[in-house]
Amino acid sequence: MMSMCFWRNSHYWSSSPCPIKQSDSGVVIRVAYFQQVNWVGFNFCKYHAEAVRIFKTLPVDARFFYEMKLNSHAAFKVWCIDGKYFEKLIGQLKNYPDISIEFIISSLKQVPEIFQPLNLTFYERSGQC
Repeated sequence: MMSMCFWRNSHYWSSSPCPIKQSDSGVVIRVAYFQQVNWVGFNFCKYHAEAVRIFKTLPVDARFFYEMKLNSHAAFKVWCIDGKYFEKLIGQLKNYPDISIEFIISSLKQVPEIFQPLNLTFYERSGQC
């Protein structure tokens, strides 16, 4: 997820036709599926207290927060959840008008089964999100 989302000139596919610009009040959450472990990652481009509260309501063994500090100015942060909570959590996040959700995948040939009910169209991207 970090290689798709964080690094300039990375190549991936997005459910948004063009990069979602985060406004002063809005938050973009990028979502990726980790098929090998059936977990889903949510990368916040900006902190959102109500969204974090949603993650914290999940059982402790079904969620974790990962942060990698790259330097004193940049860090990559992601909430990860067990895939069985995906639909419920997405439904709750969609209740907030100031949150934009962008689903990302590394290849069109591998659209995760968990994303398929959402009927998403993916667009090719290169560059930092």
